[in-house]
Amino acid sequence: MRVPMILTLAVLALARPALADPKLDKALTGKVAGKPVDCISLPRVRSSTTFTKPDSILYRVGRVSYLNQPAGGCGFRMDPIIVSRTPTTQLCRGDIISVVDRGSRIPMGSCGLGSFTPYTAAK
Repeated sequence: MRVPMILTLAVLALARPALADPKLDKALTGKVAGKPVDCISLPRVRSSTTFTKPDSILYRVGRVSYLNQPAGGCGFRMDPIIVSRTPTTQLCRGDIISVVDRGSRIPMGSCGLGSFTPYTAAK
């Protein structure tokens, strides 16, 4: 009974790095997560970066980075273009974003945004 448990733990430990996007880990290194918020100010967003494992978007607003992991994923592949349409100056949980292939400009689908988790530099 001990051998299967140890084997299972070893397999899970080896599989863990394959599940995470090293670029996302690097972008969040030295930062601490805060309490998730429902909306961010769209005009204050300086940049956004997509990550594939798990499907995530990192929005940079001043010195704060907001991580959004759309519910159910978005199927981000090969550095897509994200298109958001909102009637306000806020980007909020539940807003629908479209995903477009950067090379062909072909729409790849859409998904709803989740909560925005703020990450700030550790003190």
